[in-house]
Amino acid sequence: MSFRSRPVLDRKHRPRWQDELRTQQLTVVAFAVAIALAVGIFGASAWNGYWEAHFRPVAAVAGPSFDRADLDVRERILAAETIGEITELQATLGGPRDQIIQQQIDSLSQRFNNLASEAADSLVDSAVLASRAEDYGISVSDDELDAGVAERVTLPERVHASLILVEALPDDADPSDEPTDEQRAEAESAAQDARDRVEGGEDFATVATDVSDDFTASLGGDLGWFEDGDAAYGEYFDALTEAEPGDIVGPVETERGSAVLQLVDRREATTEDGLRDTLAQQGIDDATYRDYVRGQLLVDQYREYFEDEVVVSPAAQQRVAKIFITGVAGAVVPQERARHVLIQPDPELDDQSQATDEQWEAALDEARAVEDLVKADDADWFAIADEHSDDTGSATRGGDLGWYDPANPQFVTEFAATLASLEVGEVSDPVRTEFGYHVIQKTGERDSPQQQAADLLDELRADPDTFAATAARVSEDYETAKEGGELGWVAPYQLDEAQEDAVFGLTEVDEISDPVDEGADGITIYKLLESSDSREIEADRLDDIRSQGFERWLDEEVRAPVDSWLDPQYVSSTAAA
Repeated sequence: MSFRSRPVLDRKHRPRWQDELRTQQLTVVAFAVAIALAVGIFGASAWNGYWEAHFRPVAAVAGPSFDRADLDVRERILAAETIGEITELQATLGGPRDQIIQQQIDSLSQRFNNLASEAADSLVDSAVLASRAEDYGISVSDDELDAGVAERVTLPERVHASLILVEALPDDADPSDEPTDEQRAEAESAAQDARDRVEGGEDFATVATDVSDDFTASLGGDLGWFEDGDAAYGEYFDALTEAEPGDIVGPVETERGSAVLQLVDRREATTEDGLRDTLAQQGIDDATYRDYVRGQLLVDQYREYFEDEVVVSPAAQQRVAKIFITGVAGAVVPQERARHVLIQPDPELDDQSQATDEQWEAALDEARAVEDLVKADDADWFAIADEHSDDTGSATRGGDLGWYDPANPQFVTEFAATLASLEVGEVSDPVRTEFGYHVIQKTGERDSPQQQAADLLDELRADPDTFAATAARVSEDYETAKEGGELGWVAPYQLDEAQEDAVFGLTEVDEISDPVDEGADGITIYKLLESSDSREIEADRLDDIRSQGFERWLDEEVRAPVDSWLDPQYVSSTAAA
């Protein structure tokens, strides 16, 4: 039996319905593929967005990494703290320090512009310090952590008060004067009289306006809100400890005199409406915030270690002298330098043309005497300028006018013409200008600070004994220049790293260091005067070293050895600089 094959029709002889069906099938398939692609693309895009927002690494410290979700949490913590600080400051507005407080608020508000960078730095730094804590025997106990968190979430006690202050010293007293017992007694008596007036029924603000010597008198004595330890009003806070709103306190003896206070209002320390609420609004739970605070407290622990274990007294030290050369920002041009002593006919006049002929003649006589003084071999320009010069701007700098462009000296005509005629080291005759008589000395010429430093180095190494005289003549650190460059004893972490390397690189007395060139910040040359393996560090200098040297030690010794990475997107411009 045979079967006849089914005929196959070509496109020309196929029924039309078959072509239409095929077209519909292809359309459905294409549409399905398009939907699948769209769903895939959307899904990939959504996943990519989710990954970017939560899982993309932003930093790593010694292996472990932090992702965008970690950064977001840290940003929200910093935002909550910033909001809390701003809110608390805003609550203190309405007093005499509103301008200062508003500046603080504005400064804090700027923090939001760099919150991501600050949060990234915070994440990395906390991890770095935690990774090194064991090496230094540092840890944060649970009790310390509890106290640290409590301090941050508690709003401090504040008081709102008004003041009547009677100063003990007269208005024309020198800032260094101390009041006598008699002056203090007079101030206390006047303050008591003011209190009697208030208790007799007069309005406190009225009496304050009439009596008070404080700048708040124009505000009726209103001090606004302040807290314990306030730099200006801390002693008033202490005096109001037991007072109730409306109470009058005083007279109270203060550094300035005698004070009478009225407590307007008091807010007790509280955790209500404070940081804890703001953290909750930002979605930060207690455990997360405690972890953040632990990292912050580690910094305090490192500081204690630095102060107690690293910076100790006695210590190896170097006594040095220095010459400082100011750097030049921008294009360097040939420069000259000069100093002068100005004698005015009448220093009380703004316009010396109003001085009499007799005054001008007397000024010329004094200028000639000054000329003789500065031409002496042992002339001390610092002492001479301080005693004789009426140029208040340069008198404390030994008359120094700094470096100038000889092609455009920016001096009055007669002064500039005299400078142009002088050789380096030469002193002029008295020169009359509209300001008075000048005795001028050209003190230097240079093509650049670097060229000047190189020339000085050759001269000083050839004859180290000239260092003091050279420092007095050329150093632009005027406080040390007047002492022949004497800086005194230097201990570790007292200077920045480059300066310290130069100082402690000196091993022989009278040895001169290579110039320490810090660009626009200037160039320094040191001379070793004396060394000590173990010398006491004075208390004030020890405090300064502990304060100023901590961050440098932390950077160099603690942070530097730790391998860390931060996404360049989150490196702040300040850190990058």
